[in-house]
Amino acid sequence: MRIIRVAAPWILLISFTCSWAGAQDPPAGFELFAEGGGSFLNGGSGVKLVACPALCPIGGACPPCPPSATSSFSKTGRLFAGARFYFTRHDALEASYSFSPNHFSLQQGTQPIGSAYNRVNLVSFNYVRYLWVRTPINPFVTAGLGTNRFSGPLSASAVVSGLVGADNGWQFAWNYGGGADVVLQRHIALRLELRDYVTGQPSFIAGTSHNIVPSVGIVLRLK
Repeated sequence: MRIIRVAAPWILLISFTCSWAGAQDPPAGFELFAEGGGSFLNGGSGVKLVACPALCPIGGACPPCPPSATSSFSKTGRLFAGARFYFTRHDALEASYSFSPNHFSLQQGTQPIGSAYNRVNLVSFNYVRYLWVRTPINPFVTAGLGTNRFSGPLSASAVVSGLVGADNGWQFAWNYGGGADVVLQRHIALRLELRDYVTGQPSFIAGTSHNIVPSVGIVLRLK
């Protein structure tokens, strides 16, 4: 019994020290990641004042007419890469770049009236919060701000006809989503996530653009 009474304080001290040391384990520090997935953009509708060739008097100016148009984007893939800096075990800041070759088309009723952009570029800066990190599967949520740009060739039919420009310029964008890291080895993980990138519709199309992006990729964790 005397041995137990003498050893007990030391056992408690060692247990406390080990648990404190485990709690003080440094975070992953820094990581690089690359992902691939889908890119699903919604369209919209709008009105643009253009000349109506059928109403143009010979040798005179063409009167404006307001054709209503709806837009749509092709469904395609997306490449997504970036880095995360961990400042605690649960909290990280992320910088990323993504690209998708979505094709933008305009329709009037059921008739196509032109196509334009075929590139969507997006730069984002996100806050990432891991819900737990002590298991092989580490789920997280994220939200952030950035900028988005729709662009395409000068020879596109909607650009030639004057309906849209070849480059819509950089627009404010934000995103939110969640996912999980599946830890494969100490420095390698598999990442699965789903995000919604939100910005304005391009050109004269009104409304909000939602780009739904499911993706999967590889994470390289560095110290």
